[in-house]
Amino acid sequence: MEETEPFDNLTALEELLQIHFHDRALLQRAVTHHSCCPETAVQDSYDTLEFLGDAIISAHVVEHIYRSFPEASEGEMTALKSEVVSRRILARVGQQLGLFPFIRINLSILRTFNERSRDSLCTDVLEALVGAIHIDQGTAAAQEFVTRTILPMVEHINSQTLETNPKGHLQKIVLQRSRSLPRYRVLEQSGSQNDRIFLVGVFEHETLLGLGKASSIKEAGRIAARQALEQLPKKKDLS
Repeated sequence: MEETEPFDNLTALEELLQIHFHDRALLQRAVTHHSCCPETAVQDSYDTLEFLGDAIISAHVVEHIYRSFPEASEGEMTALKSEVVSRRILARVGQQLGLFPFIRINLSILRTFNERSRDSLCTDVLEALVGAIHIDQGTAAAQEFVTRTILPMVEHINSQTLETNPKGHLQKIVLQRSRSLPRYRVLEQSGSQNDRIFLVGVFEHETLLGLGKASSIKEAGRIAARQALEQLPKKKDLS
């Protein structure tokens, strides 16, 4: 990340957030690192706003996951929530919003930060801004901001999980609806001894759900599971 001088342009920040504060001092506090006010950090830095914002974000993410994935287990919901509210993901949201140039921090402190520390700083400010919006604008405004900026990551991360573990997701769906495990069968082998191609089918009882072809049985099974998930009803895909 290119090092840049933080700047105090609250109007530009409000435009970025699409929110106009009643109390601009609260907005400034939300982007102020305690290195700028070591003697009055509790009142003038983002530390306590960050604490509030973290709780608000978690609550909205949990509710969204609960409503969007009603057939998911508690463990699956917890895993998805933990990833969405992780510092890595929230830092990405903050960077995409363009928050970093607005952060007020002692430059001598900033120069000691590595990439990970800068990402953590961006996460802190994002959480503090949510807390500040909640105090200044109310619950609905904070929820709207979280919905607009953070909740899209829920679907993004869930779709990544579907891509990386399609067999696990298919197993869960089949177990829920028929109390049986999906079965994978090698339907065809072709190619030479050193260049085998396997055609694998995945079945629910005797019903073919999907087909996959690859140079290994394992990968062909993954492809078959992914095809099966794509062909299932939409609400099942979200399980």
